[in-house]
Amino acid sequence: MPEWDEQTIHRLLLARDPTGLDLLVDLVAHKAYRLARMVLGGLGTEQDAEEVVSDALAAAWERVAEFDPARSTLTNWVLMLTKYAALDRRRMLRRRKLDAGGQSRVIPLGAAPEPAAPPSDEVVLAGEEQAALHAALRRLPEAERELLIRRYFFEEPLAEMARDLGITRGALDTRLWRARQSLKRLLNDESEVQSHGR
Repeated sequence: MPEWDEQTIHRLLLARDPTGLDLLVDLVAHKAYRLARMVLGGLGTEQDAEEVVSDALAAAWERVAEFDPARSTLTNWVLMLTKYAALDRRRMLRRRKLDAGGQSRVIPLGAAPEPAAPPSDEVVLAGEEQAALHAALRRLPEAERELLIRRYFFEEPLAEMARDLGITRGALDTRLWRARQSLKRLLNDESEVQSHGR
């Protein structure tokens, strides 16, 4: 969406025009949902992720006067609100998983429903690879994880990312390269652990 569209949405939000909120939902809801699911890291349900996005959009509506277009894009500001809302929800979900003594509640394996049909080897392998990737991403330092998510999951343009971070394109390339190397090391470590365990 062109930058002037974000400016229009911002003006509508400042004027308390509900049309601005509708346009904001169209602009960021899908990215915010993907970010919420990633931050929740497998905790909760789709409804939890949807509620995180609703909370973030409500916060954007209430706090739009705090948004500074000189420091960030409207999209990135809402994604930041989404991240914080998701972190709050994740903490709540983790507390809910603990019993009164602080021990993790264990769900018996028998309580899990059987799949309708056995998955193929390809589906199992793809699921394992995706799970390994998400686990490795969660182990990265937050700054590196956010860079990789913004670039490769949300496909944000490099120029926009560099401007948002206040760094040169070259500095961004270097940070992304380091983040990719860190992720690669974590994935290699994980695959070595799995191969030794077999």
